[in-house]
Amino acid sequence: MDLRHFLSVLRVRWRFIVTTIGLGMLVTVGFTLAVPPTFESDASVFISPPNNGIQDSYGASVTASQRAQSYANLAVGGDVLQQAAERLGNGATAAQLSKQVSTSVTANTLLLQVNARARSAQEAQDIATVMCDEIVRMVKNIETPGDEALSAPIIARVAGKPSYDPRAVSPNIPLNIATGLALSLLAGIGGAVIRDLLDSSIKGTEDVEEITGSAPLGTLPFDPAVEDHPVGGDDAGSPISEAFRVLRTNLQFSTLDTKRQTILVTSSVPNEGKTFVATNLAIAMAKGGRSVLLVDADMRNPNVARLLGLENSVGIITVLLGRASLEQAVQTHVTGVSFLGTGPQPPNPAEVLDTQAMRDLLARVKEIYDVVIVDAPPLLPVADAAILMTEVDGALLLTRYGSTHREQLRLAVNRIEAVGGKLIGTVLNWTPRRGAGRYGYGYGYGYGYGYGTLPSQQPADLTRKERKAAQRAAEGRRARR
Repeated sequence: MDLRHFLSVLRVRWRFIVTTIGLGMLVTVGFTLAVPPTFESDASVFISPPNNGIQDSYGASVTASQRAQSYANLAVGGDVLQQAAERLGNGATAAQLSKQVSTSVTANTLLLQVNARARSAQEAQDIATVMCDEIVRMVKNIETPGDEALSAPIIARVAGKPSYDPRAVSPNIPLNIATGLALSLLAGIGGAVIRDLLDSSIKGTEDVEEITGSAPLGTLPFDPAVEDHPVGGDDAGSPISEAFRVLRTNLQFSTLDTKRQTILVTSSVPNEGKTFVATNLAIAMAKGGRSVLLVDADMRNPNVARLLGLENSVGIITVLLGRASLEQAVQTHVTGVSFLGTGPQPPNPAEVLDTQAMRDLLARVKEIYDVVIVDAPPLLPVADAAILMTEVDGALLLTRYGSTHREQLRLAVNRIEAVGGKLIGTVLNWTPRRGAGRYGYGYGYGYGYGYGTLPSQQPADLTRKERKAAQRAAEGRRARR
């Protein structure tokens, strides 16, 4: 992962990172508030030889220095702590007191340091005071065993009164917050990177090119106006209108030797926007001065008529059964696009499409129109699109940014090749408008649940405006059902 990819991951998954930081800070604050405050008191015990004369002072000091560490270890032993616990009289046992008291020797000195911790500043000072007294008593008992008349070679004295600090030493709120923030940030960034590494969906033109061997013929950006106006209007300057003009031009250049075109528009799986693309591509080509027939061959879930505001009761099935002629079944949209619907829904769409009558119908309309665009079902759930593949000049394969998985796209390409079809190119749908940080459309003209697949989830990285558009689309679909 290079720096550009890393920064792209941060832009795409910034909401995940912010959420992780927020949760981390809540945990940090909760932990800090749950930990009871701890107060601390420090005291010093001076271990030294008695002042018996200059000539013996050096040797005695060396002896005192050597014994100081032993006294520090003995100070937290059972006898000293037991005596201290009894003197405190607060109900604490020697074992409990051992967790509150620590001793050490300051380097290159004769000072034995005592540190006491408790739930209050006064209690910590009391513990330190009692411990110092017991250490002095312990040293005296060890240095003068049984005969107090003898002069002790080492004596211990308390060096001042134990400290009293009303400020709690823990929890350290600034340190906890800084640590929690740092760990949450690392967890958020690490989680975002891991999610990206585990995410197998299409994230750019490079992924499409790697699988199909060629760059997409077009990329369709997010346009909030699509929800209210899903069919291409007269706004020549809108991003989506420009994207379809680019796609139209690229298709013309990819088939320079073909005067008449029959293009099948399909996708790997449902909910990739193929009906929307097929309809608006037909409109874009009609505006370019060509005669265009848009055929809705998705007999399992027809949507084109609803999108155009036309009638679907008469169409392919009507013509195949001889109940109407082709001229009678074709309708004309205000944009200049001719439309042939599915007609009554048959119980066996695949069998209907795989008939000589259907092949003759496609051959006939190809002779009449400059461009025939066929909106077909997705490739992987059903066989309908694969059946039609050999009767058209080529397929335009839809891929949805951030939703279609690489393996799904690979399987769709393999299916086209397996039936002897031709892949004209791909279209990357739902692409971010600015960088890789947001996903595209909320128009929702995809599939429902008719193919046994799960409905696609709403992308997590939409802007507020985009989320509202997606919600409006979902409400519109429910209302139409």
